[in-house]
Amino acid sequence: MTHHITATREDGAVFEVSYGYGPGRRRLLGCRHCDWQERISYGGARHKGLDHLAQAHGALGSPRMTADAAARRQVVLVMLAGFAVVALILWWAASQG
Repeated sequence: MTHHITATREDGAVFEVSYGYGPGRRRLLGCRHCDWQERISYGGARHKGLDHLAQAHGALGSPRMTADAAARRQVVLVMLAGFAVVALILWWAASQG
């Protein structure tokens, strides 16, 4: 799982649903506090995760969605590679002039 959706209960307890890809590259939501798990086909992960936290655990406050460090690193590396390719193409195009 690469993302975490959290919410707090009135007593301050923090509950979390993990979100990411499971076996067979299926998108999954899974609660760290109970056996709930749901496969999703597109969008709505935040909404479904927060709904579960509210209904099953009474956690309504301070909703957040964060990414793991590995997921952030991968995004940054892909973006840097893309910028490097664009810079190389621009440099090549300018040198042909």
